[in-house]
Amino acid sequence: MKPVVAIVGRPNVGKSTLFNRIVGRRQAIVQDEPGVTRDRNYADADHSGRAFVVVDTGGFDPEASEGMLAIMKRQVEIALAEADALVLVFDVREGLVPTDEAIWDLVRRSGRRTYVTPNKVDGAAQDAAVAEFWRLGVPELFPVSAERGAGVAELLDRIVEDLDCPPVEDEAEEAKGAGPARIAIVGRPNVGKSTLANALLGRERYLTSDVPGTTRDSIDTPFSADGRDYVLVDTAGVRRPRRVERGVERQSVARTIQAIERAHVALLLIDAAEGATDQDKKIASLVIERGRGLVLVVNKWDLVSGPGAGDEQTRKLRDEFGFASFAPHVFTSALKGRNVHKVLPVADNVRANLFRRVPTHELNRFFEEVVRTHPPMIGGTGSARIRYLTQAQVDPPTILLFAKGRGTIPQNYLRFILRELRERYDFEGVPVRLIAR
Repeated sequence: MKPVVAIVGRPNVGKSTLFNRIVGRRQAIVQDEPGVTRDRNYADADHSGRAFVVVDTGGFDPEASEGMLAIMKRQVEIALAEADALVLVFDVREGLVPTDEAIWDLVRRSGRRTYVTPNKVDGAAQDAAVAEFWRLGVPELFPVSAERGAGVAELLDRIVEDLDCPPVEDEAEEAKGAGPARIAIVGRPNVGKSTLANALLGRERYLTSDVPGTTRDSIDTPFSADGRDYVLVDTAGVRRPRRVERGVERQSVARTIQAIERAHVALLLIDAAEGATDQDKKIASLVIERGRGLVLVVNKWDLVSGPGAGDEQTRKLRDEFGFASFAPHVFTSALKGRNVHKVLPVADNVRANLFRRVPTHELNRFFEEVVRTHPPMIGGTGSARIRYLTQAQVDPPTILLFAKGRGTIPQNYLRFILRELRERYDFEGVPVRLIAR
């Protein structure tokens, strides 16, 4: 089992920059503004062929008792409880301030193995300033420049040695569709994405608040349910482009798009009280364009449910999402826990369909029974004859239709073929790409 290493410290000391440096990519949002990181951000990392999990946490104020800082404090406390070791980051330029000492006292009493890491050591002046941190009474310091990477390798050398990290596993099987199902929760701000994530996990993993935009980063969380493995990605709410502010929120939207691309299935949350909006449809289109599985989750169902409400809402979904009629839907109340147990089985089926491959003999039979019986009508002087179909790939399912002749296969005929394929084979929840050659 891979050990967990949490990066902690007060706001704006460079925790997310160090996190990105360790992970080897710009996964955490970084900005010269205190309080950018709010949730715990988990990522797999490796060093010298050894694997571990690294956690980025929000800036920690041990005295916070209300507001967003208090919520962030709670998230850091959870990370402290989960972690096998801590990297406690300080800003060497600002020196050892009272908040740093209060955090160190709390960390020291937690009993966790801790690597005291003065950050932003970029020159001789900072080298001299590191000496101040010996006041904490620690046996060793790990000065780094997370921005430039200096000292990070030495820190990681010690971590993988002390924690006996296991070897990096071969990820080839996951690339073939094995491994855990990756599920991204997407939608507009404040539709209950983090509440649904917590309900699926059965614990308070994600930050929740009535304030829109509480979640800014896309956070990966492995978990198991009913004997199956999953990776849950809770994403920042996507607003209309003209409403996306520069800086942090724009990066959050980019994280959501990346999360969709990395996921197998996207759960699109729709506010039952507000109904589907144009932005909901744009997000659904985004999921389809990227070839991901799609499940429509109508949340806050407790606010509107009543006699006939289900049939009425189903009709509205069919009208609003005609372009995604293949997507299944679930009515839930994440806050009340209503129908949450139905979400993962639906997502499992959609993921299986994403990797569904129709055998060649089945496609040959489809060709004989459908294509030969109902050939395309080619207008004008052109002619075209469909010769055969073959499935080129999965994730998403892609079927090539080979034709011979000078004519072009009409789009309405391709839509007809696609409808017939869906009726015959289970492609619920996934976009099927039909390409004429």
